[in-house]
Amino acid sequence: MAKILLLDFSEAERDRLVSQKYDVEARFTGWTTGKDGSLDLPQESEIVFYQVGGVAAEGRADLHAGVHEVLTVRVREGARVVCFIGGGVTPQLTNIVGPIEGLQIKDSARADAVVFNPRALFHVPFERFRPFIAKAYRLLPETFAEGVWEKETASNGKLEFLAKSTDGAPVAMILRKGKGHILLLPSFGPKNVEVVDYILKDKLPLGAELPAEPAGDWLDGEDYAFPDLKALILRREEEQKRFDEVLADFDRQIKEMKAGGQEEFHRLLKGEGAVLRKAVVHAFRYLGWGRVVDVDEYWKNVIRSKEEDAWLIDPGDCPVEAGIRKGELVIILVRVGKNWATDDECALLQKYKGRRMQEFDNTRMKAVLVGNYFAATEAKLRDNPFSASQVEEAQKDGNGLLTTYEIFRAIKAEKENRISKDAIREQIKLKTGLIKFDI
Repeated sequence: MAKILLLDFSEAERDRLVSQKYDVEARFTGWTTGKDGSLDLPQESEIVFYQVGGVAAEGRADLHAGVHEVLTVRVREGARVVCFIGGGVTPQLTNIVGPIEGLQIKDSARADAVVFNPRALFHVPFERFRPFIAKAYRLLPETFAEGVWEKETASNGKLEFLAKSTDGAPVAMILRKGKGHILLLPSFGPKNVEVVDYILKDKLPLGAELPAEPAGDWLDGEDYAFPDLKALILRREEEQKRFDEVLADFDRQIKEMKAGGQEEFHRLLKGEGAVLRKAVVHAFRYLGWGRVVDVDEYWKNVIRSKEEDAWLIDPGDCPVEAGIRKGELVIILVRVGKNWATDDECALLQKYKGRRMQEFDNTRMKAVLVGNYFAATEAKLRDNPFSASQVEEAQKDGNGLLTTYEIFRAIKAEKENRISKDAIREQIKLKTGLIKFDI
């Protein structure tokens, strides 16, 4: 029988691991198949990977209720269980791994709102697969202060947190039982199988303490070292100390530089909702537009439908009221999506432009849809989210379609002195249809 068990993984995912010579077997729970029946876990399985979130029988809290009793014994003997939590209800987890004090599956946090425990052994794969986090659920009802990465429980001992939401709710944690572990992780969507491969290939101990370094030969002790050797060892230690201080200073500068501007532009690629809107407004302000108006802020004290998200007004030296009626106005709509832009979203450009033309008695207008589409995919790998018909329609209406990644590319090019802010603004003003910058 196989040493590795995949629970609720697809056959394609199993075959991928088998092709890499892993000793793998796959089983399915009733939550995935929608069928009643027992779940027999092979006795030889040393590590179990479980994708939690099957919905075919989500409401059945009694399914496989006795499985955890057998699995808990095997964990205490050294087996490991790794759960990727992508949804579902709490019994889908506890019926398999056993009750955990306070455990819940509730309110998925955004991927960009996940903070990793810098001391955890799982920190490296977390950083590597961070862009692919699909679901990161709050696993406990309480939150914990910055720097607090564990909790003592009466029935389960110590829970160690590997990651938390920005407000302190654990979204990944490890529970040690005897010689084994139960590891609860966010779901990385289709990348779960790659995380499995990483764990198996790198033989990650999944939260256990780092193995102790083997004791050195006693002849290496100071009592047996001649002066020249002792002096060389001391010089090495001093150089190591200086090196560590230099690296620490670089780390500090990198952190400050990210916080001082880089992160704001990264929100163009990962943000959604109000975060994305503010990032787009910030980007246009950085590009030196005459006046950039956040429409929500402008109308915050007025009861009205706030349809578009921002106005770009030229010239910028006049009041907003005068600018929207007499200046050149670019209306910005900000949208986010995991797939392609919809026809309805693109149709809003001309609809809102027409309304503003009538309301402001100003025909010197253009509307631009700024979209963070395919948001779960690495930015440079994203497809063009706009169809040929959408581009053609925007061209006919004198409007523009622009991705947030294209804005990011333009700003990056400007910082590399490959294009000027003036040139970027000019292209946004003049180009219609799909806007791609000449960089």
